[in-house]
Amino acid sequence: MGLSLFLKSVKYESLKMNFNQLDNWIKYINTGEYDNLVSMYSTEALLFATFDSQPLDTPLLIQGYFKGFLAKEGSGVELNSSSVRHVALGDSGYSSTGLYTFFFKEDGQLIRHAARFTFIFSQDSSAPILHHHSSVIPA
Repeated sequence: MGLSLFLKSVKYESLKMNFNQLDNWIKYINTGEYDNLVSMYSTEALLFATFDSQPLDTPLLIQGYFKGFLAKEGSGVELNSSSVRHVALGDSGYSSTGLYTFFFKEDGQLIRHAARFTFIFSQDSSAPILHHHSSVIPA
């Protein structure tokens, strides 16, 4: 009964959460809205980026990464919405996990990289991304 009550509580809290930050991130990538995209990352955010081997742990590193990605011709991301899961983390935060595919053109060819992700978002901040981990799915 204790676990059942806990699960109901988490489910209830989840219903009160606004899980729109992932949609905003996807939109900003796909519309090339660099300023809106990088402003989503907290100054303390850590990004384990899909196409960078080093942890990006400063605003300048995160900005440089996205400036480079968005400069690629036809760059964007396609969300596999059926894979997405949101989990409330207390009263003011949540995680979003799932699958997406990055795409861009290179030498006239469309390149696609399937990847998995985890975001940790704060509901109490204008820069809601606290942590973002993204990695290519091995073939």
